[in-house]
Amino acid sequence: MSGGADLRRVLERHWAQLDLTPLGAEAALRTSKLPVVTDHGAVSAATDGNSLRHLLIPLQGRRRIPTGRIGGTLHITERALQDDDTYGRFADVVCTRRDLDDVFTGLCADVLVALEADGRRPYRTTLAVVNRWRQLFSGVPRVLTEAQEVGLAGELLVLLRLLHEDPGAVRFWSGPEGGRHDFSDGLHAIEVKSTNTTSERRTFEVHGLDQLEVPDSGRLVLAWQRFERSPRGRTVGELVAEAARLCDDESELWLRLAHVGYQRALMGDEGALRLSPVEGRWYEVDEVFPRLTTASLRGPVSDGLLDVRYTVDLAGVHSPELGDPAVDAFLDEVGRTS
Repeated sequence: MSGGADLRRVLERHWAQLDLTPLGAEAALRTSKLPVVTDHGAVSAATDGNSLRHLLIPLQGRRRIPTGRIGGTLHITERALQDDDTYGRFADVVCTRRDLDDVFTGLCADVLVALEADGRRPYRTTLAVVNRWRQLFSGVPRVLTEAQEVGLAGELLVLLRLLHEDPGAVRFWSGPEGGRHDFSDGLHAIEVKSTNTTSERRTFEVHGLDQLEVPDSGRLVLAWQRFERSPRGRTVGELVAEAARLCDDESELWLRLAHVGYQRALMGDEGALRLSPVEGRWYEVDEVFPRLTTASLRGPVSDGLLDVRYTVDLAGVHSPELGDPAVDAFLDEVGRTS
């Protein structure tokens, strides 16, 4: 079975080659068979006259599919094709926004992985994958704010440290998926706080009563980082590219990046924010670490209490700062018990 990263590269290669192929006068699509074959035929890549990318899933028998929009820009239509390379009826999956090509390629790679594992009901399998990704195609494109870029850069630096030890560590990046902590394997958790302020104060904001809550029978560490703008720094795009090279499942990486609002088409490196880490501190969140949690409050928390936020100043932290050997030992433990 091929990996998601391998299939992503296969898709990119087929789509690029198709774009160089002239589109026939009466043809709606250029098609190319992919090395993934279901019980009802091969899956094909395709492009149209606007260079939109398509994935063609063979349909079985006389089955009809409801045609229409799945997400805001993600569509599935039924299409009949007959040419030198392709014949039959297909479910045509297409994204109508080119700036979402990265996300769409991740979705298609996930579909191919699922079809390699089980090609008996290709349309049903495709829908199951599409439903996981659909919300990422519903919104309008947005550009990350500087503060969001800094926060993402901080999380990517931690992710890179984890990936150097475990190419599958993307699965522990739980924050984009709605997890309580930025990284977690259930027992070991990491909360990342990053700033690019010029102030000498080492502060960060905490959102909610559970963000600094230690996992049951587990450990939580806080990774605080300060960045500065620097022409010698790295862009978020460069950090993403390194993570993509190191990880063994690019689709999972792109899914999480899409959840936090990152889109490569909107984050070109030309003129992009370049950041250099100038200070970093890691702490074990223990009984004396300053924090608010549900357990630390007297009495039950009112249902009407919403959006609890507070600021922690590291100058008031009496927990010992973790040195590099202790941090490395902690990161090495992540995933060992999952």
